[in-house]
Amino acid sequence: MKVSIRKTSRSGFTLIELITVVSIIALLFSLVVGGFSYADRYSKRQKTEVTIKAVRSALENYSQEFGGYPDAKNPSATIQITNKSYVVGGASCLYQAMSGDGTDAINGVKSAGIPNSDGELDLNESKNVMLKDMPKELWTKSGQIYFMIDGFGHPIRYVKAAPVAVQGAAAGSAQPRTINLSTYDIWALNEDTENAARDSVETSQSAVLNTASQVWTKNW
Repeated sequence: MKVSIRKTSRSGFTLIELITVVSIIALLFSLVVGGFSYADRYSKRQKTEVTIKAVRSALENYSQEFGGYPDAKNPSATIQITNKSYVVGGASCLYQAMSGDGTDAINGVKSAGIPNSDGELDLNESKNVMLKDMPKELWTKSGQIYFMIDGFGHPIRYVKAAPVAVQGAAAGSAQPRTINLSTYDIWALNEDTENAARDSVETSQSAVLNTASQVWTKNW
């Protein structure tokens, strides 16, 4: 009696099928990662816009209470973040003006409080707190410098307008006098790290900067 042995064949994936499966997995992964990356950037941008709106409102309160916007004592001060240099003077000035935590970064401030008769701020007067209970997410610290940050963790840029001389501004007098322009620039670099040390006024002088500034959140 002959016993017949039945051979069974096992079919595996062909190379083309493996490549197809891997390609689909890679595509799905890229879509998930890309979608997450976009959502993350969008969230950070929204946070930045909300932060700047809050600061602008607080700056108006500051101007009404103290007769002008705060001026950074050392506007060109820089810090290093992941091997990149960022200008932090304005952000440090904003932090102190908004929180009332110190005054050494604000130009023309003797101590803290409201202006006295000689135009300086006095420690014995009321504190300059414009954003009460300012959330920790709006500021950070590097070394001994406290400063306000955008949603991407970069220092917010802030520049007060320089005073200008106006001829014959005083009634009955031809003598020029200096007035303080009630203007300022405030902007956030967002994900732009190539122009971290640029000022907003420079955007009108360079096509490259004009393009780069499109990713910034700004008020000017």
